[in-house]
Amino acid sequence: MSRILRFISLLVIVGIGVVIYLVTSDPSQEDPCLTPQNDISAAILGEDTDQDALANRAMLQRKLCEKRREEQPQ
Repeated sequence: MSRILRFISLLVIVGIGVVIYLVTSDPSQEDPCLTPQNDISAAILGEDTDQDALANRAMLQRKLCEKRREEQPQ
C-alpha cells in the first residue's frame, strides 16, 4: 500500500511541475515566423514615436522569414 502512495505522490509532484512549467513558459521564445501578423499589428497599434521602429522590425522579420523559407529543403 505504501508503494502505491509513493508512486501517486511522485506522479502528483511531477504533474504539478509540468503545469507550472507550461503556465510560466515564455511565449517570446516561440518562432516569430509562425505569427508574422503580431509584428504588423504592433507597428499599427504602437505609439507614434515607436511606429517607425516597429514597422522596420516587421519588414525585417518578414524578409528573414522569407529567406529562411527559401533555404529550407522541401
